[in-house]
Amino acid sequence: MGLGKRFRTITVLRKAMTGASMLAISAVSGGAIAATAETEVEDEFSLDEIIVTAGRREQSLQDVPMAVTAISPDDFKFKGLSGVREILDYAPGVNFNEGTGAPGSGTITARGVPQSGATPVFGVYLDDTPLTSNTGFSNGAGIILDAALFDIERIEIIKGPQGTLFGASSVGGLMRYISRDPALEELRGYVSAEVNTTRNGEIGQKYSGRLSVPLIENKLGITVSANYQNIAGFVDHVDGAGGLLEEDVDGGQVEGYAADLLFVPTDELKIRLKYLKQSSESRIGSEIILAGTDNDDALHGASITDTPAILTLDYDIASATLMYEFDGATLTSTTSYTKYAIANETDLTAQFAAFTDLLAGRAPGTTTKVGFVGTSGAKKMIQEVRLASTESEKFDWTLGGFYTKEDTNNTQDAPTVPTFDLLFAAFPTEYQEYAGFADATYYFNENFDVTAGFRLSKNQVVVNFESHGALAGTTNLVGETLKDTVKTYLLAARYRVNEDLSLYTRVASGYRPAQGNLAIIDPLTGNDVAPPIVFSDSAWSYEVGAKGSFLDGMASFDIALWKIDWKDFQASVVVNGVSTGGNVDDGLSAYGFESTLNARPTDNLTITGNLSYTKSTLDSD
Repeated sequence: MGLGKRFRTITVLRKAMTGASMLAISAVSGGAIAATAETEVEDEFSLDEIIVTAGRREQSLQDVPMAVTAISPDDFKFKGLSGVREILDYAPGVNFNEGTGAPGSGTITARGVPQSGATPVFGVYLDDTPLTSNTGFSNGAGIILDAALFDIERIEIIKGPQGTLFGASSVGGLMRYISRDPALEELRGYVSAEVNTTRNGEIGQKYSGRLSVPLIENKLGITVSANYQNIAGFVDHVDGAGGLLEEDVDGGQVEGYAADLLFVPTDELKIRLKYLKQSSESRIGSEIILAGTDNDDALHGASITDTPAILTLDYDIASATLMYEFDGATLTSTTSYTKYAIANETDLTAQFAAFTDLLAGRAPGTTTKVGFVGTSGAKKMIQEVRLASTESEKFDWTLGGFYTKEDTNNTQDAPTVPTFDLLFAAFPTEYQEYAGFADATYYFNENFDVTAGFRLSKNQVVVNFESHGALAGTTNLVGETLKDTVKTYLLAARYRVNEDLSLYTRVASGYRPAQGNLAIIDPLTGNDVAPPIVFSDSAWSYEVGAKGSFLDGMASFDIALWKIDWKDFQASVVVNGVSTGGNVDDGLSAYGFESTLNARPTDNLTITGNLSYTKSTLDSD
C-alpha cells in the first residue's frame, strides 16, 4: 500500500502569488569589489568549486561520498524566493510540507521517509547547534526555523540517515544553516525590501538587512542582522452558511534579529559567539475545506469556519564555539542553548458549550464561554567537542563527544465561564543523551579511499503526566524513566576516475530515540490500553552515486541511486478514538534516484536542472 494514499488533508499553499517586486541594495568597500572582479576573470566560463562541511570538515562537494545539496540563499533573493520553503524546492529528493500554513509551521522530509509519529525525522542545525527536538511531547515535529533572511552563507541539505556524525532524529537527512563569518578586514552590508501580492488576498512585505564590521582589523569582527515579514492572508472566515465574517484571517508577522561575534586573538585560536531570536504570530493556518475534487469554492472561495485564534512561535538560540589548531589536529568545542515556545488560544464555545452544560448538570445555555489554551516547547543545552586531524594524504580522522539535556513541556487547558473542570493535561518530559563518535578515512592512493564511522548513544527519557477534568480523567504519573542504548554506523568508499569524475558508495544508519508513552485508560476495565513504550526506530540507507564536471568545467552533474529500509518506525496509534504513540509492526521500504545538472555557458548565465524519483511503500498494514 502506497503511503501517499493515506494523507487526505488538502492545504492551499502560499504559492498563489501572482506578482512580486523587490528592491535590494548591497554595499561593500572598493577593495572587495576589485577582488570579486579579479576572481570572475580567472573563473570565466567555469563553475566555482563548492566547499561544504557535511562530513564535519571542509571538503570539496565533489569529494564528499554522500548526496549533498549546497544552496546560497542570496542566489534566490533577487528572484523573490527568500524563504526556506521556496529554496528547498530546488533541492532534489527533499520536500517541505507546509502543515497548516501558519508561519513557522511545517516539516521537511527526504527520500521517502515521511514525518511519522511525534518525533522529527529530519534534523535542522544552525552551524553546529541542533535545533530539532528529540522527544515526542513538545510538538517539535511540526515547526521549523526559517533563517534564510539572516546572514547565511549557504544551506547544506544532506540526504539519507546521518546517525554517526549528527546523532538522533536525522533519519531522512538534515539541513544546516551555515553562517557567514563576520568581517575582519572590510565592511560589508546588505539591505532588501520586497512587496508581494496574493491573488484574492492581501499585500505582503519583507524587509531584511545585515551589517558586518571589523572592530579590530584581523582580530575582532561583528555581524548584526534583522528582518521583518508581513505575510499576506488569503483565507476568509465564514459562518456555517457561507456568510462572510472576516477576510484574509490567515495573515501573520515574522520578525527576528541576530548578532555574531568573531574573535581571533592568535593564528591558532578562534572564538565565536552567536545569538539569534525570531518570533512569529498568526491567527489561523491556511487549511481550507474543499467541496470536492472539482470544486474549490466550498463556501466562500478559500475559506474556513474555524474561529480565528492566536498562534505564536518564539525561538531563542545562543552558542559559543572555540576552535584551536594544534600541530596535526583541530579542536572544536561548541556550547549551545536553544529554546522554542509554541502557544495557541482558541474559542471553542460553539462546539463545546452545550456539552459542558450536560456534563456539569446545568441548564442549557448556562456556559457562555469554552476556550482552549495550549502551550508547548523545549529548552535544550548542548555540548559537543570534536578533535579532527589536519587534512593528510593518507589518513584523516575525527573523534568527538556529545551531551544534551532537553526539558520539554506540553500543557492543554480548557477554561470555561462559569468555571467547570472540563480538561487539564500537562506532560513535562526530560531527555538526556550522552554519545561518543568516531569517523576515519583511509586513502589507499590519491584516487581511492574508504570512510568508516561509528556512534554510541546512551539516552534517557523521564516522563511526567498530570491530568484532571471531565474529558481527561485524573492521572498523576511522576518520574517514569526509560533508558536506551543505540549504535549507528557508516561505511563509504570513493573512487576518483579522473579529476572530473568521482564515484562513491555509502551505507549508513540513523535512528530516533525511544519515548515513554501516555497512558490511555479503558473506562470499562480500568486498564492501560496504550503501548507503554515507544521503542527507538532505525533506518539503513544504501547509496551509489557519481559527481563530476565536463566541457572544461562549464557544466557539472551529481546523480545518486538509493534505497532505505526503515524498521519498526514510530507512528501515531489510535486507541479507543484517542491518538497516542507506538511502533508499526513491520516497516517501510523506499528507493529512488536524484540528479542535478549545472551549466554555465557564459559568465553571466547559469542553468540548473533537477530530476528526482521516490517510491515509498509500507511493508505491511
